[in-house]
Amino acid sequence: ELELPDGFVEEVRKYIQYWQSSSRMPQAMGRLEKNNYAPDIVAALEREGLPLQFMYLPLQESNYNTMAIGPKTKYGIAKGAWQFLETTGREYGLANGPLINAREYDVQDARFDFRKATKAGAKYLKYIFSTEAQASGLLVMAGYNYGHNRVKGMIRKMPDNPRDKNFWKFIQQYKIPKETYDYVFYIFAAAVIGEDPKHFGFNFNSPTAQLRPQESAS
Repeated sequence: ELELPDGFVEEVRKYIQYWQSSSRMPQAMGRLEKNNYAPDIVAALEREGLPLQFMYLPLQESNYNTMAIGPKTKYGIAKGAWQFLETTGREYGLANGPLINAREYDVQDARFDFRKATKAGAKYLKYIFSTEAQASGLLVMAGYNYGHNRVKGMIRKMPDNPRDKNFWKFIQQYKIPKETYDYVFYIFAAAVIGEDPKHFGFNFNSPTAQLRPQESAS
C-alpha cells in the first residue's frame, strides 16, 4: 500500500490483540509445523511470484485444517484448508468426488489434499492479482473472501488513478461486509506476528524466517 490512513497501525494492533487473546493461532501454527505444511505453501507462493505473507490466508480460512468443511450456501460447500468451492476448485485443477453436495469428508475430493489445494490456492491468488485488484495485496485478500468478480466490478467504478485503487480507498467508497474487513485485517495482523512471534508473546517459530536462506556470516 502506497498510502496508509490515519489509525492504520492502531487497527492492526487491535487485530494482533485479538490473536493474542485466542488459542486459535498457536493451535493452527502447531498444526502447520507438525504436518510440515509451510514448505509446500512457500514453494507454491514463490512459484507464482506471490508475497510469502499470503501463507496466513489458509490460517484465517481453516486454521490449516485440511479436513475443514464450511456451511452449505447457495454457492456450494467450501472444503479443505483453502476452503475452495466446488466450481472454483475445479477451475484450478482440483477434481471433485461424489460427495460434492454433502458436508462430509471425501477421499476422492482433491480439495482435501493439502499440497494440491495449496498449489491451486496460489494459482487462484495469482489470477486475482492479474485483475483490477493488482495494485493491492489487501484487495486480493478481499477478493478471495468476498468474490473476485464482485470486487473486480467494484474496483472498476473507482477513479482511474492507480493511486486511488487501493484497499483504503476501496473501504471508504464501499461498505464491505464486516466478515471481509475482519478477514483482511486478521491475515495482515497474523503476517506481522509471523515475522517475530516471540515479540508478541507466542511460542511458535516464524515459518517464513525458518525457510529464508541464511545470510552469510562474512
